[in-house]
Amino acid sequence: MGKELLIGFHVSIKDSLSSAFDGATELGCTTFQIFTRNPRGWKFRPLDEEEVSSFLERRRQTSFKFVVAHMPYLPNLATPVKALMRKSRSSLGEEVKRCDSLGIDYLVAHIGS
Repeated sequence: MGKELLIGFHVSIKDSLSSAFDGATELGCTTFQIFTRNPRGWKFRPLDEEEVSSFLERRRQTSFKFVVAHMPYLPNLATPVKALMRKSRSSLGEEVKRCDSLGIDYLVAHIGS
């Protein structure tokens, strides 16, 4: 086989985004997934420079090759409702920007119904 098996969990960002590294390390993960913001709402606060810097520094200090983010639950990229589609696309765009700022490798998005 020769490939490294990646094992991870969804970990909390309750204390801070960078605290996810501690949670994943404590669980023995080789990768992990987070929400970059509240997954149950449309609103989000912008990432501040200190938060981004801290996350990137923690990543440099650890051996995690891949970090994954998960889209919030409300966006529905398959909706026929135009207003919801606009909000969903906007949310996806914002999440992609957040992942880019944080150096997150992958973003999980469920299309919807």
